[in-house]
Amino acid sequence: MDFSRFTHYTFEDFLNDDVFVAFVLVQNASDLLAWEKFRAEYPYKSKVALAAFDTISTYRNQRVFSNDAAQQSVFEKIAETITASQPTVKKLSFSTFFRVAAIFAVVILPAVLYFTFWNKDAVKTDYGMIKTITLPDGSEVTLNGNSKISYAADFGQGAREVWIDGEALFKVKHINIDTNNIKPSEKFIVHSGDMNIEVLGTTFNVKRRHEKTCVGLLTGKIRVDYDDEAQNRKQFVMKPGDLVKYGGESNLVHQKMVNPQHLTAWINRQLVFQNASLEEMIGVLKDDLGYDVILGDEKLNGLRVEGEINVGSVKELLQILSTTLHVNITTHNKKITITQ
Repeated sequence: MDFSRFTHYTFEDFLNDDVFVAFVLVQNASDLLAWEKFRAEYPYKSKVALAAFDTISTYRNQRVFSNDAAQQSVFEKIAETITASQPTVKKLSFSTFFRVAAIFAVVILPAVLYFTFWNKDAVKTDYGMIKTITLPDGSEVTLNGNSKISYAADFGQGAREVWIDGEALFKVKHINIDTNNIKPSEKFIVHSGDMNIEVLGTTFNVKRRHEKTCVGLLTGKIRVDYDDEAQNRKQFVMKPGDLVKYGGESNLVHQKMVNPQHLTAWINRQLVFQNASLEEMIGVLKDDLGYDVILGDEKLNGLRVEGEINVGSVKELLQILSTTLHVNITTHNKKITITQ
């Protein structure tokens, strides 16, 4: 069994993977040797993998469940395995209830809390706030409004892993000498939903909104790992000027940026759009700046401004939209109403 596929897995990823679950339940001698080799070669991942191994081992007397919905929580899967053999039972008995409660309290809850909350530091920004932080390794991360990153409390001891929700510009500090031979302990990995971004270069922008991830590379080189439509794990190496978009249940979309500098205009509080639809611009107003935007007609979303918009305030943007799209715009505090 090849365990190298698990190098980017989180605790929940291990619990959600049928191959790993089957390995724990069967534990063939040859697989156990490969397992020990994996733990020796990837010590930074050993703690997480072993915790998942021990958690799954608790359920060795229960039948293997299928991974039909990869995004379902482990708690739902545990409930399915407990109730699957009793399809005629309409409600939980006290014994089943207490068995589930005991498993949750003793095994699952501490593990999930540890890997999800207690063992992570987090930084979050409010709407319209831009904040730059320096990670323990010296790397810089600039967060856009309404964004959050989290990272292990022992960041730097093993692979450097960061979780992003929202938008951030990363300037990663290299700790490796040979970029063609990066050791596991030298890696820098950004997790954005179902996509993992392994840094082989320096400066890149990540935006995750509404279950979609957009990655733009400014300098250096990065590799993104993702699942295609057939749920096969794929990789794509990005070069400067590359932009990729990924929605989780669709294939990766790759394109070249015409003006890469526009990608990070938000750092200087500039609102920059290129041939953008009204829906795209409303998305920035809502997601980054916290505005409540109301449309008189949903068809207005399809209106598009040809060319480039580059302004320094929401007021300027709304003036351009009103003039160019011939719409009526009223504002009251953080509420914007657009009608035709």
